[in-house]
Amino acid sequence: MAGAFRYTDYPWRPRPAEYVKGHGWFQTGVKRRVKKPYHHWIWPKDGRRDGKWGRIKDILSNKGPDIHVSISADKMDYMHNRQRKSRWANHTNLDDRGPDGYLGDAPWARRGMDEAYDFHPYERRYRRPHRDMWTDAMWGAPGVKLQGFDYPHAYRNIFGEWAFWDSHALDNWS
Repeated sequence: MAGAFRYTDYPWRPRPAEYVKGHGWFQTGVKRRVKKPYHHWIWPKDGRRDGKWGRIKDILSNKGPDIHVSISADKMDYMHNRQRKSRWANHTNLDDRGPDGYLGDAPWARRGMDEAYDFHPYERRYRRPHRDMWTDAMWGAPGVKLQGFDYPHAYRNIFGEWAFWDSHALDNWS
């Protein structure tokens, strides 16, 4: 068997098994027999508070995203089957990708069907959508702490338009 390695940007891997409601688990187009699916608790980050204590403060102050449950066929596939940010924030109108691992809202979730997550740093809760709502926010590069700076360096409005922080925007303004 003669051969050689060739460089590639993306090696081929089979996709993890995906659950189709009412039909079962499928992987690469073939129905898969799964005796017991794995359920995972997912606590998404909105980017504002990264550490464990900051997120516990979010729980105590009733801020931050809701915890939800994900299901997968294999124990290590929970990252593939988790909900996307647009799903848990309920801004699916801004995401044109296909379905994800959404199982439905948990019964203990205290938000209505018409509420969406507001990423504004002084809100950070589920509310009815309004024209000043932030639908996403970027809080800086990984590992960079923004001490004393309460706003992200970019946010997306309800119409899907991104606004970036420009520290020189007011320099020539008189």
